[in-house]
This record gives sequence, structure tokens and C-alpha cells, in this order.
Amino acid sequence: MKKTVARMLKALHLWEFAFRVRRFLCQFLRIDAVRGAVGWARYFLYSTLLRRLKTLQPATSDVIHNTVFHNMKRVRSFYELSAPRSSLLVHPLSSIRVSKSSPILSIGPRTEGELLNLIGYGFHNVRGLDLITYSPWVDAGDMHAMPYKDGQFGIIIMGWVIAYSNDRRKAAEEAVRVVRNGGIIAVGAEYMSRSAEETSAVIGYDLPLTPIQSVAEILGYFGDAVDHVYFSQDPPPGSNKCDVMAIFSVKK
Repeated sequence: MKKTVARMLKALHLWEFAFRVRRFLCQFLRIDAVRGAVGWARYFLYSTLLRRLKTLQPATSDVIHNTVFHNMKRVRSFYELSAPRSSLLVHPLSSIRVSKSSPILSIGPRTEGELLNLIGYGFHNVRGLDLITYSPWVDAGDMHAMPYKDGQFGIIIMGWVIAYSNDRRKAAEEAVRVVRNGGIIAVGAEYMSRSAEETSAVIGYDLPLTPIQSVAEILGYFGDAVDHVYFSQDPPPGSNKCDVMAIFSVKK
């Protein structure tokens, strides 16, 4: 009996040691260059060698025209594979007292960069959903009709994706559906003073993307589901381009 207990304690200590080593190593994913290198290696494996890159063309007009085409042009860049902009939401999210084992859904991550960033901050139950995917961590799907159960996730991240919606309230309602009561939703969007027509002229093809103007606009899409706002950032006066963000809990 004593030998059995001793073996169990030894196994427990080894498991704890392995967990601490993994957590230590994962912290290096907070560094953009490290995250980009890991992301590039995984992209090369799954997209180039295993040929798992696929796209899903939206079945409805809920997604703006040329969304897949526009984002496919950027998937292969080292910048997107490291996803440094995701830190603008991941940093404040990591300071909120939430369970690091809570299931997280990243909507529209484009690459694994945002998921790797979350892992770097200790979140280890992460999943993604996008119209473009090569990763076993990212499901192919539309944010307006997600293939998940009600209340399946504790945290939803919508980083710079809601602007690609023609029906933003519908996308918000779907996010509320799949998050738990009391769960957290983090939304990021890019504010630009130029119009959708001006953006299309700059990039050389039609992309009718209307920028988010304020935190109030973001929260308005979620309506009565917004409970406590943990973090928000509005455009500073006179800004031509910046990030608008809000992190809040959900009541339903």
C-alpha cells in the first residue's frame, strides 16, 4: 500500500513539474517574434505540406463582399502569423479574474497568432472560427451562424472582425448565444476617418467596410446583453486611425 501511494505521489509530482515547464515555455509566445516563428512553422506544416488550407464562401449576404479575398491576401505574412494587434485585447483580458481553463472562442483570427497569444497568457482551452482555416484549432464557419451549442464558451473574442459584417447586430446576437451567462466578450475594431469608398480606392478593389466609430456603437450591437464593462478605448479627438475596443461581461 505504501509503495502504491509513493508511486502515485511521484507521478503527481512529475505531472506538476511537466505542467510548470509547459507553462514557463508557453510564456515565450507572448513575444511577437517567437509567436511569429511558431505560427510560420505551423502554417508551413498544415498549409504547405499537409495542404489543409481551405476557405468557406458565405452562404448569405451577412458578410461583406470580398471578405475572403481580402483576408487571403494577408494570411501568409509574418505579421499576421504573429498577430501582434491581438495583444491589445489579450493583455487587458488576462488581467481580469477569469478561469484560464474556461473555453475561449476567437472569431475571425485569420491565423493561429491570436490563439498562440492566448496560450502564452495561460489560456489553454482555445478554439477559433473563421472563413479561412488551415489549422486543426480553427473551425470553418460564419460568425452569423456558428456551429456551436448555446453557452458553450466562457469567453468570446471578436478581434477586428465585426466590421466585416453587413448585419452586426446579428453577429452580436450569435456571439451572445454561444457564450455563457456571466461570460466575457472582447471586441476590437479599427476606426478610420476615411469612407468605405476611399478604402476601396486605396486597396484597388471593392471592400465595403464601414469602420466602427465608438465604444458606444460596439455596445449598442449587444444591447441589453451588456452587463459590466471591464475595459474600453474610444478614438482620441482628432484621430484619423486607431483601435476601438471593449471588454464586457454578458447577462442573459
